[in-house]
Amino acid sequence: DNSALSNLLLTSSAVAAGHRPRSGSWPVACSPVAMPLAVNNQYWVPHGEHGFLPCTYTGAKGDMAEFVSTLGDGQEIGGMGEAAVATDIKASEKISVKLTEAQDLASVSDAQLEGVDNICSLEEVTKASVLHTVRTRYLRGSPQVYTRVARIMIAVNPFKSLPIYTSQVMKAYMEAGDSMELPPHLYAIGADAVAGLRREERENQAVLISGESGAGKTESTKLVLSYVSEALDGSTGGIQDKIMQTNPVLESFGNAMTVRNNNSSRFGKWLQMTVSSACTIQGCCVVDYLLELTRVVKQGAKERNYHVFFQLIEVKDQLKEYMTIHEPSHYRYIKDSQYKAPGVDDKQFFEELREAFTTLGFSFETQLEIFKVVIGVLTLGNLEFIPDGEGCKLKDDEAINACATLFGIQADALKKMLLVRLIKVAGDVTEALRSPAQAEQARDSLARLLYGRLFKYLIVKINRQLSEGAPADGQYFGVLDIAGFESFEINSIEQLFINLSNEHLQAHFNNHIFKMELDDYKAEGIAVGEGLQYQDNSDIIALLDSKSSILAVLDEEVSVPKATDDTFLGKVFKTFEKHTRIIIPKIKGKGQFGVSHFAGPVTYTVTGFLEKNIDKPPDEAPDLLTTSSHGVLKDIGETIAAEIKEAQAPGKKKVKTVSSSFRASLAELVKKLNMAEPHFIRCIKPNQQKVPNKFTAGIVIDQLTCSGVFEAVRIRQSGYPTRVAFKEFLSRYRTVASKGVQRKLKASTESDGEKVKMFLEAIRELIFGEDLEESGSNGKNVSSNDLILGKTKVFARTKVMTELDRARELSLSIYVVDIQRVYRGFIVRKMMRGCKVVFAELSAWRKLHSYYAAHGPEHSAIAKLQTADAIDDAVAKLDVILEKAQKLPLDIPQGKEIEKQRHRMEQEAQTVRHLLELVDSIQPLEIDKVLARAKDLDITALPEVEQLKARSEALKVQVPLIKGIENAIAEKDLEDMEECMVAVKKNGYNQRPENWLKELKGEQAYNLLYTTMEQLKEEQKQEEKRRKQEEDEKAQKAKYEEKSTANVQTFEMVDPEEEKRKKEEEEKKRKAKEEKKKRKSTITGLDEKEQSKILLDLISAMETYDLPRLEEALQKAHNEGVQEQETKQDAQALFSNMESEDFLIEKLEEQEDMLEKKIDENRALKSMQNLINQAVKLEVAESAVERAKKVLQGRVRDRARKTVHGRIHEEIDVDYADLVDSAFENLLDYQGLKSPAVWKGHKSWAFFVKGDSGAEVMLKHHKMDIRDSLTQVGPAFEAQATLAFHNILGWMYDRPLPSQGRSELMKEVEAMAERDDRMANEIYVQVMKQLTDNPSPRSAAAGWKLMLGLCQTVAPSPDLQPFVHVFLMKALSHDYVKRDAEVETDVKQCSLDFNEMTNKTKEVADTDVQLQVHLIDGSTRKVKVKGSAELGHLGEILADQLKINKPADFCFFQVTSGLDSHRLLPENAVVSQLLAKWKKLKEMTQGRVSHFLYKRKFLRLDEHLTGSSPMHAQLTYKQALYDFLHYPYCENLPFLYEIGVRVLWMERTHFRDEIENKKLDNPGVLELLLPEPAIKAYPRKKLAYEIHQLYLKIQKHMDETEARLVTQQRIFKLMQRMKVFGCYLWLGRQVMDVPADKISVKEKRYDQARQWWAEKYNSGQMADRQVCTINSKNPEGEYWIAVDFFGVRFIAEGRPTGAAPDAMPYYRGFLFNEDHIERVLMWGARTNILQLVVTTLENKGQTSKDQAEAGADEPEKKEQLKRVPMMISMSTPAAVDIAYAIQTMYQLR
Repeated sequence: DNSALSNLLLTSSAVAAGHRPRSGSWPVACSPVAMPLAVNNQYWVPHGEHGFLPCTYTGAKGDMAEFVSTLGDGQEIGGMGEAAVATDIKASEKISVKLTEAQDLASVSDAQLEGVDNICSLEEVTKASVLHTVRTRYLRGSPQVYTRVARIMIAVNPFKSLPIYTSQVMKAYMEAGDSMELPPHLYAIGADAVAGLRREERENQAVLISGESGAGKTESTKLVLSYVSEALDGSTGGIQDKIMQTNPVLESFGNAMTVRNNNSSRFGKWLQMTVSSACTIQGCCVVDYLLELTRVVKQGAKERNYHVFFQLIEVKDQLKEYMTIHEPSHYRYIKDSQYKAPGVDDKQFFEELREAFTTLGFSFETQLEIFKVVIGVLTLGNLEFIPDGEGCKLKDDEAINACATLFGIQADALKKMLLVRLIKVAGDVTEALRSPAQAEQARDSLARLLYGRLFKYLIVKINRQLSEGAPADGQYFGVLDIAGFESFEINSIEQLFINLSNEHLQAHFNNHIFKMELDDYKAEGIAVGEGLQYQDNSDIIALLDSKSSILAVLDEEVSVPKATDDTFLGKVFKTFEKHTRIIIPKIKGKGQFGVSHFAGPVTYTVTGFLEKNIDKPPDEAPDLLTTSSHGVLKDIGETIAAEIKEAQAPGKKKVKTVSSSFRASLAELVKKLNMAEPHFIRCIKPNQQKVPNKFTAGIVIDQLTCSGVFEAVRIRQSGYPTRVAFKEFLSRYRTVASKGVQRKLKASTESDGEKVKMFLEAIRELIFGEDLEESGSNGKNVSSNDLILGKTKVFARTKVMTELDRARELSLSIYVVDIQRVYRGFIVRKMMRGCKVVFAELSAWRKLHSYYAAHGPEHSAIAKLQTADAIDDAVAKLDVILEKAQKLPLDIPQGKEIEKQRHRMEQEAQTVRHLLELVDSIQPLEIDKVLARAKDLDITALPEVEQLKARSEALKVQVPLIKGIENAIAEKDLEDMEECMVAVKKNGYNQRPENWLKELKGEQAYNLLYTTMEQLKEEQKQEEKRRKQEEDEKAQKAKYEEKSTANVQTFEMVDPEEEKRKKEEEEKKRKAKEEKKKRKSTITGLDEKEQSKILLDLISAMETYDLPRLEEALQKAHNEGVQEQETKQDAQALFSNMESEDFLIEKLEEQEDMLEKKIDENRALKSMQNLINQAVKLEVAESAVERAKKVLQGRVRDRARKTVHGRIHEEIDVDYADLVDSAFENLLDYQGLKSPAVWKGHKSWAFFVKGDSGAEVMLKHHKMDIRDSLTQVGPAFEAQATLAFHNILGWMYDRPLPSQGRSELMKEVEAMAERDDRMANEIYVQVMKQLTDNPSPRSAAAGWKLMLGLCQTVAPSPDLQPFVHVFLMKALSHDYVKRDAEVETDVKQCSLDFNEMTNKTKEVADTDVQLQVHLIDGSTRKVKVKGSAELGHLGEILADQLKINKPADFCFFQVTSGLDSHRLLPENAVVSQLLAKWKKLKEMTQGRVSHFLYKRKFLRLDEHLTGSSPMHAQLTYKQALYDFLHYPYCENLPFLYEIGVRVLWMERTHFRDEIENKKLDNPGVLELLLPEPAIKAYPRKKLAYEIHQLYLKIQKHMDETEARLVTQQRIFKLMQRMKVFGCYLWLGRQVMDVPADKISVKEKRYDQARQWWAEKYNSGQMADRQVCTINSKNPEGEYWIAVDFFGVRFIAEGRPTGAAPDAMPYYRGFLFNEDHIERVLMWGARTNILQLVVTTLENKGQTSKDQAEAGADEPEKKEQLKRVPMMISMSTPAAVDIAYAIQTMYQLR
C-alpha cells in the first residue's frame, strides 16, 4: 500500500497526468497522444540535415502533409526577438511528410522554442525538443553552451572564448544558496560538489566528465578545478596553486593534436583532493590511465606528437647552452607530422610549463634532465640500422652518441642493448643478434618505454608534492577526465581499454541515475510504468572484464607458449560465439572481432594485442638506466628494477600484463566513484570542423544518445530524483514546522511514516499553498505528481524538494539570527572584559613610564632607564599590550599620545646607540648630526654628548691640519711646514700631544713634520755653508790671481744678456713665491677659486634646504679648512637644525606661506620637497608633512602636466622633471593610499599564519590576494577592490587559471575601473604594484598589456595622474623593458595614450553628495556618494550598507510630493544630474520635492522570502504589502480577508487595543489591512466585523511561537495568487486618433512588423493596418496599464453597472511569448501617448477576444482566424515611464 499527497502542484504549469512518453524506447518525435493535425499549428518535423525543425502545418496534398519551417535567416527583425547567430537553416523551408507518419508528430510548445535552462522543466519532452533546446541556446548571439538535465550538465564546446568565466560569475555561484537558481554553468556543478562536501553527512564528491575527443573535456576539467580550488579557499601550503599547475605539465606531456582536437588528452586522469573537516584542501593525488605511447613513434595524417616535443623545439635557442635541439624536420619521429597546432602557442605553453615545474618543486637541474630525456627520445628515432652478417649495425654513430649524451649513459652500452637481444633459459643467458627490423622495433620500444616511464615519473613527483603532509585518507573530491567512446577504421587494444572504461562509467551513470532509482521503487512498493526503463550494459562489462572475459582470455594467452594474435582470436570466437554482444564477422581471416557497445558496435583488429599486453620492460633497461648521470633516469631505472624483482618473487604465478594492471586500476577507480556522490558533465562536440557557431544536428544527436542524456531526461521527468528515508527526512526538514508541531513530533510514539504524514499536514499551506486531500476508499492509495510516501522513504520531485529546502533555509535563518545575536553578545562581553584588562595594563605601563611631562633632559626616557636596551624592553612590553588592544572593539584611550611617546622612545634609543657608535668616528658632520638629534630629543645630559662635541671640534681642526702637514711634507715646502707648525703650536698640540686623535694619527704626522723640518733646515744650513765655502774659495782664487798678475793688464769680457737673464729668473722665482704665499688661504693649500666654489655650494644648498648637498659641501669645507667663517657657520647651524622637528615644522609652514603668496614658487617647492624628505627620514612632524605633501603635489601637478604632456620621449626641462620625480616618484606619497600601518596586507598560504604586510610589500609584486584595498575606496567598494586584485593575479599568470578563465579577466578589470573613479584609482595602483619588482617577464608583459588597456579606456583621478605619469616614464629605463621589444612598445604606447587621455580630462571638482534614500518599508538611509556616480553604483553602496546579497534585484524610483507614483529610474542615470533636474522641477512647480525610493525592480510569482538576507526579505515583503494595499481593484473579498487577517495576526501586538475593543474600524486601521478599493466598496463596520470574526476563528490554530519571517512568507505566498501581483500600474485611456507629433511607432516600423509577421505566420499575406480596440463595448475606456515579467495587461477602471464590488473587471493581456495569440511586438512613447504594436486575431465585426473564445468553441473557425499586428494607443501622463518599464521587463526576460 502506498501513502501519498495529492494536489501538491504549485503552479498551473505542472505536468499533467498522462503527458508522459510512451512505454518502451524513446519515441522519435511523437506526441504522447496522437491528435489530428491542425492548420497553422506547429509540429516537430524530422529533417535530414538538422534533425528536427519546428514547422507550421499548412495543409495536406494527397497523402502528404505539407509543412513550412519557422526557423531560418530573417526570422527576427528590430526589437522583436533576440538576435541569433546566422545558421545554414533555410528560412521557410517546405517539408513534406507522409500523412500516416505526420499524425504521430509531436506538437511544439512555446517553452520548447525558448531554449530553457533545464530540459526537465519542459511539460512535454521529445528527442526533438531536447535537440532544439540545446541548439537554440548554442546558436544565440551570446552562446549559452550549458544546459541542465536536472543536476546533469550538458556542455557544448563553443570553440571560442566566452565572457562567462569571470570572477564575478564565479562569485555569484559561490554565494548562491542553490545553484539551480542561477543559469546552468560548469560552476554550478562545482558549487553542488562543494555544497556536498560541506553538508553534515560529509559525503565524498566526484565530478565525471565525459565526451568524445574535441568535446571540451580538458577545459571543463580545468574550469571545475578552478572553481573548487577557489571555493575551498584557505588551504595550506599553496596547494590550490600547485593543483592548478599540474595542468600545464600534464597537458604538455599528455596532450597532442589529433584530427578531432588540437589539444586532445591522450590519457585519462583521476584527480582526487583530500578535504579537511574545515573544507579546505589538504592534499591531492593524480592517477593516470592509458597514455597513448604509440603516438611517440608514429602519428596519423594531420596529427602531431605530444606538445612537449614542439615546445622544446620552439625554444631551442634558450636551451642551446645545455643541449642541441634541431628543427622538426631533423627528427624522423615527427618530420612527417603537423608542426603547428592551431590555437596552441608552443612558446607560451613552454613558459607555463617551466613556471608549473618550479611551483611543483622541480629544480632547474631536474627540469633540464627531463628536457634532455624528451629530446633524447626524439633523437632515438634517427638511429638507422643496416645489415651486418647475421645481425645489423648502425649506419653511423652520430645519433647514438647524441642519445647517449642526452641520456647521460655510455654510447656502447646503449648500442649493445639495441643490436643484441638477451635470451634467458633456465637461468642461462645467451645473446642473439638482432636483424635491422628487430633493432628498429627495439629502438621504438625503448622510446615508448622512456617516454611512458618519464610520464609516470612526473606523476609520482607531482603526487609527492601535492600530498606532502596530507592524511592518506579522509573526505575527498575527485574529478575524472577520460576519453570517450572511440571507434576508428582500425581499432586496437588501446580502443578496447578506453571503451571498457566508458562502459564502466556508463554503468556507474546507469546505476546512479536509473538502476538505484528503479530498485528503490520496487523495494518501496511504488508502481512505475514501462516508460521507466533503461539500457543496461552490465552484460558488456561481463563480456570484457570478468574472470571469464575477453581480456581474461588475452591475459592467459600471454603465458601460452607459441601463442599468437590469431590463436587468441580463435579462443574468443570459440568461447563467446553465443554471446549477444559479440559480433563475429561473416568473412573470417581478417583478424577482427566486434563488440556491440552501449554507444554502438566497434570492430577491433587483434594485430599486436599480445605484444602490447606484455607489461615487461627489457632486462637490460634497469642496468642501463641506473648507470645514467641524470637523476631522473636513475630513478626510473631503479623503479623498473624493483618491479622486475617483485615480479620474479616466489609465489608470483601470473604474468603481469597491461590488461590486468589497467583493470585493477579501473576497479579501484570504480570503487572510489561508488563511494562518492557523483556529478555528471556530458561534453558535446557540435561539429567536426572545430569552428564556432556551427551546429551539426546528427553529430549532436549521436553524442546525446551515447551519453545517456535522452534516457536521463525521460526517467528524470517520470521518476522521483529524491528518495529519502522517513527518519532522515524528518531530521532534515523538521525545522520547517512550527515549534509546537516539532514538540508533537518529538513526543509522538507513532511510526516514522505516520510522523511524516503529520509533518506534511502541518506544513501543507506553507510549502504547497493548498489543502491536502485523500483519494481512495481506504485513504492510503493517494496519487501525486510531486511527492509519494513509500514504505520507508519519501519520494519527491525536484520542485517539491526545492520548496522544502527554501522553507528549511528560511526556518534555519531564524535560528541563525538568534544564534548570531547570542554569540555576538557573548563576543562583545568577552571583548569588553578584555578591554578592561588590556586598558588596565596600558594604564599601568603609562604610569611606570611617565616621560616627557616637561622639557629638559631629566624628563627623557634615557634619564630614567639609563640604557637603550632598557628603553627597547619598555617599548616591546608596550607593543605586546598594543597588539592585544588593536584586536579590541574600542579605540585605545589616548592612543595618539601613546603612539607619540612610543615613537619618541624608539628615537631616543636609536639616538643613544648612534652616540655610542660615533665615539671613535672621524666624521665630524655625522657627529654633529647625532648631536643635533640628541638636542632635539632633550637627551644632552649624557656624558657621550660632551665627549662627542669636543671630538667634533677637534676633528674640524685636526683633519685639515693633518692634511696640510701631509701635503707640505709631500712637497717638501719648508714654508708650508712652518705654517703648519705654527698652527700646531697655536692649538697647543706640541705641548699636549695627547690631544691628537689617535684615529687620525696626528701625533705621528706632527713628529714627521718636525723631523722633516729639521732635516730640511739642516740641509739648508749645509747648502748655505757649501755655497759660502764656494764663494770664499772663489774670492781667494780671485785674490791670488790678482796678485800674480799685478804687472799685467788683463780684460775679462762679461756677457750682459746672460747676466740679465739670470736676474730675470731670480725675480720670477721671487714673485712666484710671493704669489703662492698670497693665494694660499687654507692650510691644505686650497686656493680662493676652489674655496669660492665650496661656499657657493653651501649657499645654494641652504637656500633650498638641500641637506645631502649641504652635507657634502660642508664636509669639503671642514676637510679643506675653509676660513670664511660666516657662511660656514650658517651652514653648520642649518645642518644641525635640520635634525630638529620644530625647525622642520616651522620651515614647512614658511614654504606654504610663500606658495600662498606666490613668492619665488620654484624655490619654495624645492625647499618644501627637501624638508619633507628630511622629516620623513627622521620620522617626525607627520601631520605637517601630510599637509605639506598635499600642497606640494597640488602645486607641482600643473607643472608636471606641462612637462609631461605630449613630450614623454623627448628632452624635458631638468628642473621640472626632477621636481616631478621627487613629488610623484614614491607612490606611498599618494594621498589616496591607505597607510601601510592600516592596510591589512596579503592573505597567507596557511591558516593561523599572518600574511605579508607593511610598507615594504604594500606596493611591490606579490602572488597572494590582498585582504583589503590599497586605496581609500570606502566600505562599499572593498569587496570589489579585492576581487579586482584577484582578477589581476589571474591575468598576470600569478594565479594559475585555465585559458578560458583568464581570457576575460582583463576586460572585467577594465570594466570595474570604468564603473567608479575610486575603483579606477585602486586598479591603477594595483597594476603598478604588480609591475614593481616583478621577477617574471611573462607576468610583467601581461601586466603592461593590462596597463595599456587601462590607459586607453579610463583615467584615474587628477591627484593620481602624475604618479602614473612618472611611473610610466621611469619604466622605460628598466632593463626587462629594454630587453623585450614588445613590452617596450607597450610601455611607450601606455605613455602616449595616457597623455592623450589626461590632456582631455578636465579637473572638475567631483564633490561628495549626502543623499537621504527612502526605503519601501518607510525607513530612510543616508548614503555618501560622488556626484558623478551613477545610480547603479549608488545601489551597490546601499546594498552593501543594508547587507543585501542580491543588489541586482533592487533599483531606484523617483517619488515626487503630490504625485502618487513611483517612477523607475535608469541605472546609468547620474546622481548630480538627477538632483539638478529635481531642483529645477521644484522651482517650476513651486515646491514639489523629489526623492529616491529604493525597492525591488519587480516581484516574481515563483520567488520566496530568503533567510540568507533578512533585509532583502523584509523589503520584499513590505513591497508586496504596499502593492496589496494599493491594489487597483477589489478582488474576491474572502481572499482579501484571508490576507488582511494574517497581517493583523502578525501585527497583533501593535493592534492589541483595536482587537480587544473591537475597534478595527478606527481610522487608519483597515487601511493597513485591506486594499483601498475594497474599503471604498464596502462599509467600514462590515469589513471590520468580518475581519475580527475571522481573526478570532484562526487565532486558535495559529502558533504564537512562529517566527515573524515565516509568517511573512505565508502572507507573501497568498499575495502571489493575486491577479496582478508584482505589476507596475498606471492609469490611462485608450485613444483612437493620435496627433502626428505624438506618434512614436512610425509607419515604417509598423509596416516592418506587419511584413515580418506575414512572412512568418500568414504565408506572406500582409494584413491591413488596424487599430486594436481593447474593449469594443467601451472603445475609449479608462484602464489600469499593468506591466510585469510576462507582458502588458489592461484592466478596466471600474466595473459594469450592477456587478458585485469584488467582481473581476474587464481584463485583457498581451504577453511577450512568441506564440501566444495576443502578443506584444513593439512599443514606444512620446509625451503623453503610449503606443503598442500587438498581435491579435483579425477583427471581423467582433472583438478579437470574443473571436478567440468563439474559436475555442468551434475549432474549425479558429483555424481560419489569422493573427495580425495591430496598434493600441493610450493617453497617460506616464507614457514614457511605461515604455521604459516594458523595455526593462523585456530585457530582464
